[in-house]
Amino acid sequence: MGTVKEAADRHLAAFNAKDADAFVANESPDMEFVLPGAITLRGRAQVRDYIRIFWRAFPDGTVNQEGQILAPDVAVTESVFSGTHTGPLSTPSGEIPATGKQVRLRQVAVQRVTDGLISSEHLYFDQLELLGQLGILPTGAKA
Repeated sequence: MGTVKEAADRHLAAFNAKDADAFVANESPDMEFVLPGAITLRGRAQVRDYIRIFWRAFPDGTVNQEGQILAPDVAVTESVFSGTHTGPLSTPSGEIPATGKQVRLRQVAVQRVTDGLISSEHLYFDQLELLGQLGILPTGAKA
């Protein structure tokens, strides 16, 4: 299946191509995907559902890699997500209607790779920064 770098790069390419099949095919069947907001997804089906929800909210969204650190079984990738919020975004707290706002959000993904497939991904980004860029923070709050 290839190297740690190849697995991380395939994941990014599949995300940017909006190819859910390629995205989850690059993951172990028992994949664990941990996101801000106490979200833990398990298995390819949950990851596929989540990624489609995200693409619905940001259909033009792309991730551009800015740096990467590699170890024998881990890739740590710093990147920037950019997109326009033109669709509803489902969250654990409810749905956020489309705002039409563009966002640019720094993020870091820590991906563990087993047998050439991503077996675990922990994605880190600032939720308040995202909400601030969407213009939906409560009055008086700042990102």
